[in-house]
Amino acid sequence: MAVTRVNVSIPLRTTSENGFFIHHDATPRQLLGYVVRIRVQQPYAYLELQDVPLELAAGLLDRVRAIIPWAALRLDFGILAAGGELHIAEGATFDGQFATAYPAHLTPTPIRIGSNHRSEEPDARLFSALAEGAELEQLNNPSARPELKLACEMFAFVDFEASNNAQFLALVSILEIMAKPAPRPKPCVDIIEDAMAQMMRDAEETKDPALRQALMDMHKGAEHWKKESIRSSVRRLAREAARIMNDPDPEASGKSAVRLYDKRSLVVHQGENASLSETRTARQLVREVLAVAVGSYEHIRERFPTN
Repeated sequence: MAVTRVNVSIPLRTTSENGFFIHHDATPRQLLGYVVRIRVQQPYAYLELQDVPLELAAGLLDRVRAIIPWAALRLDFGILAAGGELHIAEGATFDGQFATAYPAHLTPTPIRIGSNHRSEEPDARLFSALAEGAELEQLNNPSARPELKLACEMFAFVDFEASNNAQFLALVSILEIMAKPAPRPKPCVDIIEDAMAQMMRDAEETKDPALRQALMDMHKGAEHWKKESIRSSVRRLAREAARIMNDPDPEASGKSAVRLYDKRSLVVHQGENASLSETRTARQLVREVLAVAVGSYEHIRERFPTN
């Protein structure tokens, strides 16, 4: 029985006007073992993997979606892939809003009102970034850290936030996701546990329901005292990333991260506005922290190569 071959068309949206700019005579590229091309038909750029066995198409779509956040991080602009299950089209005409598998021998005509179709090949930066992402074990291994995948996905969405404050809060939230509070020294933990034991004794002895509840709440909250604060762990996260990247003053990166975290509190609790400069600083820090976590940071401060 002949295997049905399809092309898998994945709509992408980006906030960068120049992210998928067009040039001619591009050499065909491969991604995850298949020829990959781009067709631009506003408001989408359609990433298309060609000549795929139909039974493998849905799994291939999932693999591509998993590495698109890395491409957004690597290229430093937001990229969103269409969600939902893979649609199967029997002909060349289909709804262009959804990821769709259509017969490989046909020329696609996704339906978009007011669109402007272009068939030239795009700049190879996207293909290079996706191919790099496909090789990163930290993102593609079944045991990959879920917080790292979530953090990369959030970065891919940041540019689509409506305001500078929203972008700033999302970026600092990524630092919070990646920060893992370390245990405090044992003498500190001993003091906390003694205090917790006293809280429990007082709660059991008091006849005042309100006081008992307050003591129980304090006892529960004291568990968090056994580890460093999020603020301290954010400082350590940034400092360690800077050290790995051989920055001359890693401590300065740690202090910068703390200032951003403190500003986040002012934005949330006092209604202050984050400046564009603070958002740019947060963005750079987040990119570098995530690149170090993924293990691909040597050229993160440079324009992504096209070869």
